[in-house]
Amino acid sequence: MAKDQRVLIVGGGGRVGLQIGSELLRQSVSVAIVDVLPDELLWQRAGRTLNDARIAVGDNVGELHVSGGLDVLNVDALAEIITREQPDLVINYAIPITWDATKTLPNYHRVSAAGLGAFTPIQVLAPLCVARAMREAGLSAPLMVGNLPDITIPVLTGIAATEGLPKPVCGAGNVALNQIAFHRQIAVDLNVGMAAVELRLCSHHVHWVAPREPGYSNEAPFLADVVVNGAVHDAESEALREQMNRGVQAYYEPGAAFSSTTGILASRVAMALLDRSGVAHHLHTPAPNGLAGGYPVKIYNGEISLDLPERWDLGDAIRRMQKCHTYDGVETIKDDGSVVFTESARKVLAAELGFILPTEMSPSDIETVASAQIEVVGRALDKAKG
Repeated sequence: MAKDQRVLIVGGGGRVGLQIGSELLRQSVSVAIVDVLPDELLWQRAGRTLNDARIAVGDNVGELHVSGGLDVLNVDALAEIITREQPDLVINYAIPITWDATKTLPNYHRVSAAGLGAFTPIQVLAPLCVARAMREAGLSAPLMVGNLPDITIPVLTGIAATEGLPKPVCGAGNVALNQIAFHRQIAVDLNVGMAAVELRLCSHHVHWVAPREPGYSNEAPFLADVVVNGAVHDAESEALREQMNRGVQAYYEPGAAFSSTTGILASRVAMALLDRSGVAHHLHTPAPNGLAGGYPVKIYNGEISLDLPERWDLGDAIRRMQKCHTYDGVETIKDDGSVVFTESARKVLAAELGFILPTEMSPSDIETVASAQIEVVGRALDKAKG
């Protein structure tokens, strides 16, 4: 990759953002980090990342630009930075309140039962502002979204058609986390090397969370195509689910943070999107081109497409992933980006946080609902801190 390629990471001062920046710098890609953290602290964190990259690969690293003290919800200010940086790719990992923060709540095990999709208002607000800033800056570069992409990217895709926003090309994480854990478990169970196993997986955030978090149902549909030493490996769906669950549980200790894994996954997708060499990259990503859930994909000359086995039916795969939303607090996502929440999620948030989640949230409601949800969750976190 040439050093004149630049990636702008919004929320780049957090654990995942810094990991992405580190991986890209080591690949000689220039990085612009934007974060709400004040300049001095952000420069310290980013400078450490740049030093680490130089230790790892010498002076053949990308340039580093840092912009601190920026609220991602300030579209005009973000648009100014985008105009100045002119990135080839924008990645958003900014979020007003993280899921990790909610885990400090004393009733977290009950709040979790609502599903992360019940917090779609908070999750989708920041990337929506990023997309609006890109439109204001006139930037046509690809947009990757790290905030619950299985759900937020379909929402953003619906809104984009109405507002003339850039459509996110994909996310990073979730399905690829599932795939590598599942892949390794199959190899271990069959006592073969991982190279002997090919696994293409269609899965969702819920398949990563259900074996690890309280309150989640472990019945969401998925698709797995397993080939071992060139032969199709036939197994019942529930046997495969049990194997996938064991993989997720076996290699990630309780309380493990996934910033490094997610950062590496995001950087691999970013590098593939930047590559114009004619090499095809076969990966797994959430929400490619706005689809619900996660899929095997091919990224070729900057374009992303599905890479499904011939045995799969595309319509069936999409319907399964849309069904997964219902296990994560979202009943459906409409074509215009409106979100209908499950009744169970609404009851949990009302009982545990005193927050009344609307039955349906239209695109015009997002900022109002998100602001109210941020305020309620923030008060609960302050109370938990004493």
